[in-house]
Amino acid sequence: MMIKRFLLFIAVILMVSCSNEDNSKIPGITPSEIELSTAHPEGFFQFIEGDYAMYEFRINYGKIDTEVSKRITKEILSKEQTVVELSDGNKATIYCKNGILQKIEFDFMTISKVQTGKYKVQLNKNSIQQVPVAIFFGFSAPDGMSNIAITFR
Repeated sequence: MMIKRFLLFIAVILMVSCSNEDNSKIPGITPSEIELSTAHPEGFFQFIEGDYAMYEFRINYGKIDTEVSKRITKEILSKEQTVVELSDGNKATIYCKNGILQKIEFDFMTISKVQTGKYKVQLNKNSIQQVPVAIFFGFSAPDGMSNIAITFR
């Protein structure tokens, strides 16, 4: 458990570290970390101000070289539904409307936009896929990138 927390801490630091940038311009997300478990299968997060496009997601399985990442491209955003094959062999179904990401379904969880700047994350009960240690979602803004970490227990 301590190793998972340490790896999560290092990953968050690496994802949010910016050289010579004014971090006050980067949009804040509250809370910055959500823990999902069978006792607490859902959570919400939102931008402190405004709304920003999701840039990518990274799935961390807690072992060396087991991070899986996928960028949300213009091609994905242009379609209402896209099934993407991830490098670990699993799939993610991405739903968009008018070029705006609405929902991503993984076997183990779902993230969905519930209103402007607000998202819901939910653990799926009947997952056949290995549940990762954490998944990170990056959102792009003109002055940088903000991240949310979802950890699993």
